Amino acid sequence: MNHLFTILNGGVFVWLVIGVLFKRKPPLHMMWMCAGFALDTALLLFIELDRKATGALFAPMGPWLVVHILIAVVLVPWYPMMLYSGGKVSAGKPVGFHKTIARVFFVLRFLLWLTAVLAMQEKAAG
Repeated sequence: MNHLFTILNGGVFVWLVIGVLFKRKPPLHMMWMCAGFALDTALLLFIELDRKATGALFAPMGPWLVVHILIAVVLVPWYPMMLYSGGKVSAGKPVGFHKTIARVFFVLRFLLWLTAVLAMQEKAAG
């Protein structure tokens, strides 16, 4: 099941990257990104329900899993911030702030996927 979650996590990341390619078509970009955020949230909820992830926070875990969890927690407020700033851009406001937080978001989201892969490898090796 760990491989499935990692593949889905990477798939959502690819979905979001494709959404960025639609930035010149605002309605499509907005729909695609909102769907990607919904997929990401659904994956997070599924992992929580399936693994009872928050209940396992105090169990022994490897360093990559700790980093993965920290990145996931940091990312949580980024979703509403992206939606809000994207809505402002679609209403005609300057794109600067949205673009800046989007860059940080994508770096964090890539690191989330990478640490998921590394945590899975760490678990398999240990």
